[in-house]
Amino acid sequence: MGDRRLWEPQADAFSERHLVLRPDLRGFGESPLPGGPFSYVDDLRALLDHVGIDRAAVVGNSFGGRVVLDFALVHPERVAALVLVDAALSGHESWPASEAFDEEEDTLLDAGRLDEAVELNLRTWVDGTGRDPAAVPAELRRRVGEMQRRAFEIVVPAFEASPPPGPVGWADPPTATRLAEIGAPTLVVVGRYDVEEFRAISDRLAAEIPGASKAVFDAAHLPALERPDEFNRLVLDFLEDALPVEAG
Repeated sequence: MGDRRLWEPQADAFSERHLVLRPDLRGFGESPLPGGPFSYVDDLRALLDHVGIDRAAVVGNSFGGRVVLDFALVHPERVAALVLVDAALSGHESWPASEAFDEEEDTLLDAGRLDEAVELNLRTWVDGTGRDPAAVPAELRRRVGEMQRRAFEIVVPAFEASPPPGPVGWADPPTATRLAEIGAPTLVVVGRYDVEEFRAISDRLAAEIPGASKAVFDAAHLPALERPDEFNRLVLDFLEDALPVEAG
């Protein structure tokens, strides 16, 4: 639901110590979604090649977490550290609540009801589970709503075109069966108000990735945007310990 603007609170803080790249994945922000097969993992590799980065600490939130997890398996030599924020997981079987969410979103988008589809996402991912929506800042909802609407404006026409985007290439065998192969230092971050399925995935990542550590934030699905100062301190401290001195 977010594009590179999701990481605005991190850009300046992280840039004091590191070179920072904030790419828009295909179909988000300013990146189009052309028809035909593609791989987000190949896109990330091509970006690092283009800017001349051999190894990087990769940070992904939600779907971005799925991308960087697969990247760490397919290109382990390119990953110096891994930060997984309320991450999705390739090969994970969706729970009924997620399937119901997808169906409701598809119904709204098919009917052209973008405002309602955006609101559905805000209720689910920004307000979260078990939290009074009144506790969520209106500015946070507005910022995320802008990014979500932009994604819909790209994705909906893309899938109406011929050919549509896809299929998408992912790690094979799927990452869910191979978490023990992850060798990079890993930090798992999760919001205590995220939906139950993503909290369960985060538990699994922390348990099955060798040496992984875990932190729980008073946030929903977007801790880096909702709790930026706390998130920045945590991740910068983690990277200071995880990265070789010459990469700092």
